[in-house]
Amino acid sequence: MSQYPRDEFDKVPETSTRQGVHRERLIPARSSGIGLIITVGVLALLVGLAAYFVLPRLGIGADGNASPMASETPGAESSESPEPSPSETPSPSQSPSATPSSSAEETPSATPSAPVADKTQPVVVLNASGVSGLGASISARIGADGWATAQVGNWAGTPLQTSVIFYNGEAQRANAEELSALLGIPTLSDSPEFSNVTVVAGPGFQ
Repeated sequence: MSQYPRDEFDKVPETSTRQGVHRERLIPARSSGIGLIITVGVLALLVGLAAYFVLPRLGIGADGNASPMASETPGAESSESPEPSPSETPSPSQSPSATPSSSAEETPSATPSAPVADKTQPVVVLNASGVSGLGASISARIGADGWATAQVGNWAGTPLQTSVIFYNGEAQRANAEELSALLGIPTLSDSPEFSNVTVVAGPGFQ
């Protein structure tokens, strides 16, 4: 028995295994170290799984950045490659089209306008064939085509071997050519001695 008076803590049976409330151990000392290791291991495993599955989906990492750049590079090349091919195609097709257009524009400008006969200018008809009335017949023939006769007479010059149409300068050349086709006289002569176009009917004129 104790020499001290009994109090409320002495009500606990002496045969009980409890030695004091402040000395009771709910968890053994050895079990606390194993539990800490297990807890740390579980946390590390969770962090590793999160890094393996979650981070690639979020696009974090070198592989995620390199793959979109590689996929964009061929796409850009493929989009640029078809553009120059149609741009080069119309260039050869335009060169032949420009050639005929230029030639068509140069053709009318290069060809000079043919002079037109002026039937209002009077024509002189002379008979050098010796056939009576031939000059009047020629005057009536050209008059039916719209020509005006200034004079009908006989040729007083040197004898001619064929029919001739005389004209004075380029201004009368168109009239001479028109009468040449009408009367069938191929010989034309440019002479300043004649003021008007003069038709001289020589031997054999019909």
